[in-house]
Amino acid sequence: MRITRLRLKDVKRHAELELELAPGLTIVRGPNEAGKTTIQQALELALFRRATTEARELEDLRRWGADRPPTVIVDFADEGIRGRLAKTFAGGKGTAELTTEQGVERDPAAIEHVISSLTGLPNERFFKATASVHHHDLADLKQDEGTLRDRLQQSMSGATRGTHAAKRKLDEAIRRYRSEGPKNPGYLKVARAEVERLESEVARGEAELRQLESDRRGLAEARDRRTATDVELAHAQQEQRTAERAVALEERAAAAQQRYTTFKRATELLTEIGRLEGSHPSAISLPGLRAAVDRLRNLEYRLSEIRAELAAEPDISFEAVPEPPWRQWAAAAGGLAVVAVLLLVGGLLLGQLLLGAGAALLLGSAALFVGLRSRRLRTHVLDVQQQNELRENEINRRLRGRSERADELRETEREREQALATLGMDDLAQADQLLLAETDHVSSIEQLRAEYRGLMGEDQPEQDVAELRDQAAAEADQCRHTLAGMGEIGAEPQKSLAASRTAVERLRAEREQRLAIELQAEARLDANGVDAEQVAANVEALGEATEQLRQIERRLRVYELTLGALQAAEAATMQKAARFLEQAMGRDIERITGGRYRRLRVDEAKLEFSVYSEESREWVDAGQLSRGTVDQLYLCARLGIVRQITQPASPPLVFDDPFVTFDEARARRAVELLRDVAGELQVIYLTCSDRYDGLAERVIVLDDPAEAGDSASVEAVAPSAGAEQPARVKAPAA
Repeated sequence: MRITRLRLKDVKRHAELELELAPGLTIVRGPNEAGKTTIQQALELALFRRATTEARELEDLRRWGADRPPTVIVDFADEGIRGRLAKTFAGGKGTAELTTEQGVERDPAAIEHVISSLTGLPNERFFKATASVHHHDLADLKQDEGTLRDRLQQSMSGATRGTHAAKRKLDEAIRRYRSEGPKNPGYLKVARAEVERLESEVARGEAELRQLESDRRGLAEARDRRTATDVELAHAQQEQRTAERAVALEERAAAAQQRYTTFKRATELLTEIGRLEGSHPSAISLPGLRAAVDRLRNLEYRLSEIRAELAAEPDISFEAVPEPPWRQWAAAAGGLAVVAVLLLVGGLLLGQLLLGAGAALLLGSAALFVGLRSRRLRTHVLDVQQQNELRENEINRRLRGRSERADELRETEREREQALATLGMDDLAQADQLLLAETDHVSSIEQLRAEYRGLMGEDQPEQDVAELRDQAAAEADQCRHTLAGMGEIGAEPQKSLAASRTAVERLRAEREQRLAIELQAEARLDANGVDAEQVAANVEALGEATEQLRQIERRLRVYELTLGALQAAEAATMQKAARFLEQAMGRDIERITGGRYRRLRVDEAKLEFSVYSEESREWVDAGQLSRGTVDQLYLCARLGIVRQITQPASPPLVFDDPFVTFDEARARRAVELLRDVAGELQVIYLTCSDRYDGLAERVIVLDDPAEAGDSASVEAVAPSAGAEQPARVKAPAA
C-alpha cells in the first residue's frame, strides 16, 4: 500500500492541507510547530482508529477555534488498484468511507479488515510499535509485544494464529492452581522449581559435554570448508572478469556490425541516387513539366468546349413572313359604306325611305364586317413586321458570336501546337506518359533520399560512408577474432557471465556463511566450561526430586505439558524469526555504522539485541551502547520486523525525525537505507532539517507558522539540481 495523497481538514493548525506523496521516500520538512507530528498522528488515526471513537486525544486533534470535526482523507494505490479512505472524527456521529474499484464500503469493521490486509498491520498499537516511529521512540519496540510475537510466529510457520493468547490463559490457570491448592501450600511450586532446575542443569551439562566434542569437530570441518570456498571463489571471480570482457567485446562487435549494415546500405543508396539523377526521362524539371502538361491539358479541354459550342449552334436562316392584304379589305369597306349612304339619300328623295333605309342597313352591316376584317389583318401585319425585325437582330448577334468562337478556336489550336512543340510531344497522351514517368522517377529518388536520411539522421557524417563501412567491418572482425580466442567463454559470453556471476554470488554467500559458522564454532568452544562431576551430582539429585514430584496432582501436569508444547512451538518459530532478523539487521547495522558493527544476536525469548564488538572481542548488550547506536540498532530491527511480518502487504513507514541522536554520517547513511527500503515500502520522513533533501524522491516544505500568519503553505521541492521549479499551494488555516 502506497499513499499518493494525504488531506487534512480542520486538524489542529491545519484548516486544509494537501500533501502529494511520492511512492518511494518523501521528506516533509518544516520548523517546530509547523504541524509535522500532527500529520503523523492524523495518518495513524485515519488508518487504524474508528471514526466514532470518543477518545480524549481526538478532541485535542480538532482545529483550534473551529466547530467542524477533523477530517483526514488518504488516497492510496496497491498493486495497480487505487482507492480513497476518508474519515471524519465526530464521536458517535463520525463517518468513514473506503472507496475502491470494487465499490464503496462504510462498515467500520470491513474497512479495518481491508486496511489490515493492505498494510499487514492489525491495529494502531502495532503500527506504532513497528512502522510508525515518533520522536525519541525508536527503541520503544515492545508496546505490543504479544501481537508482535504472534505475527513473527505466523510469518515463520504459516499459521493463522499465534500462541500468545493460549499461553496467557495457561499461565493464569497454573497460577490459580498453585495459589488455590489447600493441601500443598507452596510445596508444588518448590518441588517443580527444583525439578526444573535440576533438569535444566543436567540437560545443559550433558548438552555441553556433547557440544564440547561436537564443537571441536565442527571447528576443524568449518575451517576446511571455508578454505576450500576461498579457492573456489577466487577462481570464479577470475572467470567473471574474463566473461565481462567477453560481453563487452560481443557488444562492441554487435555495435560495429550494426554500423557496417547501416553504412553499407547508405553507400548503396548514394550510388542508386546518383544513377537516377543522371537518367531523368525528361529534360524539364518535374514542377515545370507538370505545369506545362497541366496547361496543355487545359488547352485540350478548351478546344473541346469551343468545338462543342460551335456544333451546338442552331440554323439561323429563315424566310420573311408575307404581309396579309389588309388594304383591299379596307377599300371594299369604304365602297360599301358610300353605296349605303347613297341608297339612303335616294330612297329619301324618291319617297321610298323604308326601302332605301333597309338597303342602306344591309350594305352598312356588310361595310362594318369588311372594316373589322381589314382592322384585324392590319394588326397581324404589324406583328409580322415586328417578328421579322427581331429575327434579323438575332441573326446578326449569332453571326457575331460564331465568328468570335471560330477566332478563339484558331488561337487555342495555335497555343496547343506551341505547347506540344515545347515538350517535344505529338499529343497530350505522350505528354501524360512523360509526366508519369518523370513523377515515378523523382519519387524513386525521394524515397531513396528519405531512406538515407532515416539511416544517417539529420546530422550527416563528414567522413565518406564507404570508409565508415570498411572501418566498421574491420572493427567487427577484430572483436570476433578476439572472442574466438577466448574459447567457451567467447562462444557464449552472456551465458558465461551469468553463470560466473551466479557462482561468485553463491560462493560469497557460502563463504560468509561458513566464516560465520567457523566464528560461531570458535566462540562456542571458548565459552564451554562444563564440569563433569557436577553434571553427575545433578543427575542423582534429579532422580530424587523426580520421584517426589510424581505424587503431585495430574491436572497441573496436564497444564504444564500443554504450556511446554506451546513454548516449544513458539521457541522454534521465534528462533527462526530471530535468525532472519539477525541476517536482515546485520546488513543494515553494518551499513549505518560504517562497518563498526557487522554481527548481532537476537534473543528470541526477550526480543533483545546484542552486537559483537571487534574491539573487545565479545558480545555487547544493546543497553550498554550509546543512545544513538541503540536507536540505530532498533531502526534496523523495525525495518527487519516490518518487512518480515507484513508480507505480502506493504505498509507505509512514518518517521518523525527519529535520528536526532545520530551523528551526521550515520544519520545520512540511515536515510540512504530508508531510501533503498522505499523501493519495497513507502517511507514518509518528517524532519526539521534540510540535510536529507537530496536523497528524497519528493520533498515537501511546511512554512514557519510564525511567518505564515493565519495560513499554512506547502512547497514541493525538487530533490536534485535541474528539476522543475516547485509548485506552491496555499492552504488557509482559518
